[in-house]
Amino acid sequence: MLIKPVLLHFKFDGFADLPSGVDSHVYSDVQTDCNGDTWKLKLYPGGNSAAGEQGWIGVFLIPVSRNEEFGAAFSLITKNTNGIVLREIRCDHMFQPRMSCGFKFMKRDMILDANNNILKDGVLRIDARIQVKDKKDSQLFMFQSKLSNKMMTLLESGEKADASFEVGDSTFPVHSIILHNNASILANHLVGGYASSAVIDGITAAVFQMVLAYVYAERLPTDGEMLEHGKELIDAADRYELVDLKMAVEHVLVRERILTPKNVSDYIQLADAKSCPLLKEYATTFLYVNAEDVLNSELFKLVKDVIEENARKRRRAAVFQVVQSEFSKVLKELDAANKACDTLVATVKEAEAVFSRLKAAKRQRTE
Repeated sequence: MLIKPVLLHFKFDGFADLPSGVDSHVYSDVQTDCNGDTWKLKLYPGGNSAAGEQGWIGVFLIPVSRNEEFGAAFSLITKNTNGIVLREIRCDHMFQPRMSCGFKFMKRDMILDANNNILKDGVLRIDARIQVKDKKDSQLFMFQSKLSNKMMTLLESGEKADASFEVGDSTFPVHSIILHNNASILANHLVGGYASSAVIDGITAAVFQMVLAYVYAERLPTDGEMLEHGKELIDAADRYELVDLKMAVEHVLVRERILTPKNVSDYIQLADAKSCPLLKEYATTFLYVNAEDVLNSELFKLVKDVIEENARKRRRAAVFQVVQSEFSKVLKELDAANKACDTLVATVKEAEAVFSRLKAAKRQRTE
């Protein structure tokens, strides 16, 4: 079950007047998150001798309600009064019962400097973004039997291979019977299905090697490989309908709390396009919890500027179309008026001719 990431807000009133001796400390109020866990911060306003240099405040996160070992990834964040992040430190930690985790956080002088606009009414605010890890880890996905090892040997040696794939500059000998049984979509790339070669585009050789390892031996990439190539692995797993591989990558990406305000929109689009419900739930929850940071991110501002510029262009194009349409109408009306004038001129000329003939006829009778 996914343990939702949370964002908690802690504050320390009258920061400038708090005890500023080294190792002197105070506690924040206890905060309860949406998962039922309770947390508090331990602040060293004058620094902590165990946490590092003097002149830096120390901040420690304390899990109040948990009395067992558990893993969590968390960030401690300070913003100025305009909502701009000035300091963020991330940590991935295995908490021991009744133990905290912390570090030197920020220079005390920087906090007290009024030009930095960190204190509002003398209050220091520190946000904590916390993702408690599920007790299950990637080892549940990584069980390897003797048969699995033999299948990997077969893949790596290429012995008795009857087909191959070309990915970039790399060639991968494969066994079509294994592909037909374990990855039929991938097997369909082979002309005639057997004893052939095919070129695979849209994937790197490194990721394709991981895909083949899963197809042959159900061997998953390492956590590090999943974090580095997560998007490409999900795309490949979705393309070749390798559902369990896609779920494993999802699990690691969510467990390792890979989202930031800058990349959350990309992962929401990826999760939606590739049918990744676990990743989508995590990403939408992250977006909800961190909406303010996302809206203040430089990427969002850039996208907003692009959208606004496109909107301005569309408005200018619409105005031009209206002007062009109205101008066309005026031209048509002028053309109609010109034709009417021509008709009138012709009529006048015809009337003058008739009058001239009548006048001539009258002279003849008089003579």
